[in-house]
Amino acid sequence: MPKSRPQPPRPDRRRQIRGSFSWIDHRFLREGFDQGLPRLEKLLYFVLVAVSNQDGVSFYSDARLTELLDIRFPHELDGARKELVARDLIAYEEGIYQVLDLPVRSRQKDHDGAPPAHTLRSSFSPPPVRRTSLREAASDMESIKQLLERWSRGPR
Repeated sequence: MPKSRPQPPRPDRRRQIRGSFSWIDHRFLREGFDQGLPRLEKLLYFVLVAVSNQDGVSFYSDARLTELLDIRFPHELDGARKELVARDLIAYEEGIYQVLDLPVRSRQKDHDGAPPAHTLRSSFSPPPVRRTSLREAASDMESIKQLLERWSRGPR
C-alpha cells in the first residue's frame, strides 16, 4: 500500500517559480535574504531546497541532516533551523520541513532606514559586504554539490 504524501505545514505558502529556471528563487540573493546568514544556515536552506518536493516539503531526520551537513553538535542544527524559521524562509512542524515562498517584503531596509523586524538575528552579527555574497553563494553551492555527490554514492 503506497504511503500518503505528507502535507505541508503551510499549504497557503506553496512555492511557485516565477521568472526563473531555478528552484532557488533569484530574489534570495538579489533582495538580500542571504545577508547575515551564517554558512550553516545557508547550507541547510540549500539542502532543504535540493531535497524538497514541488510543494517545498521534505522530511529528512535530524540525524540525516546532521550527517549531510557534517554537523558535530545537535544544537547547531536546531539553531540553524530556528534562524531560518525566524526569517520566514522555512516552516518546521513535527519533523516536516517546508521551504516557503519568499516573503513579499525583502531584507532590504525600509524607507525609514530600519531593517524589517523579521530580519533581526537573536545575536548581533553584521551582514557581510554585499560584493562578497555572490562569491560566498558560489562556494556554498560547491559545498552542496559535494554533499549531494557524496549522498548519491550511498552509505559508507
